[in-house]
Amino acid sequence: MVSRLISIESKESMKNKNELTAKVQAVITMGGKVLDTESKGFQQQTFVNEQLFHDFRISGLSLLSRIFGDNSEYYQSFKSEVTSPGSSRTKRGLGILSAAATDLQGNWIETTGGAISSEILTDFLRMAKNHLDGDNLQGAAILAGAVLEEHLRRLCLANDISIINDRSASAAAKKPLQLTGEAYKKKLCDRQQHKSLISWLELCGSADEFTGKQIEDMLAEIGRFLENTPY
Repeated sequence: MVSRLISIESKESMKNKNELTAKVQAVITMGGKVLDTESKGFQQQTFVNEQLFHDFRISGLSLLSRIFGDNSEYYQSFKSEVTSPGSSRTKRGLGILSAAATDLQGNWIETTGGAISSEILTDFLRMAKNHLDGDNLQGAAILAGAVLEEHLRRLCLANDISIINDRSASAAAKKPLQLTGEAYKKKLCDRQQHKSLISWLELCGSADEFTGKQIEDMLAEIGRFLENTPY
């Protein structure tokens, strides 16, 4: 994911991100201990220690609420999937927490609320323009791609599109191109915008295969896309 390549200059932001990730990993460790108690019951059903399971569930809900908020996809998925003391439900919880930890390491959750506004994304676009003016095309492309990916996630969340892939035993964050396709299916963007989104994501992910003019045009178009698709 492009956003994971961003170097955040604020040491406090980095410290906060690492502390939050460590807390998520601690709950993941709790879940692993829950699975260690797995036993088989009637008709091959599998069970885990009930007390440990509920400690894991409460800890997971509390942490996801504090980091991402009660309305976040992570919190809501964990709440609905991790419901009864069984190995399958525990594994689903571990998958959701793993996806949350990956998101935290993407350098975009810079506050415990994860409230990255359109204004802040616009500020990052300005930073990308500064990189472009300094002939740092790669830096400009990385920032632009990160802004676009984060805006897509927020746009999808605001329009009831899941940002994670729910599976029987795991959950992983959806890729930007997947979110782009689903946004198009829900008519959040037209055919031309859809094509442009794909083109921008490919451009941002390329290795020095772009010109300054391409980056300049892309930054302007992404700025307009942010303005035209509020959430």
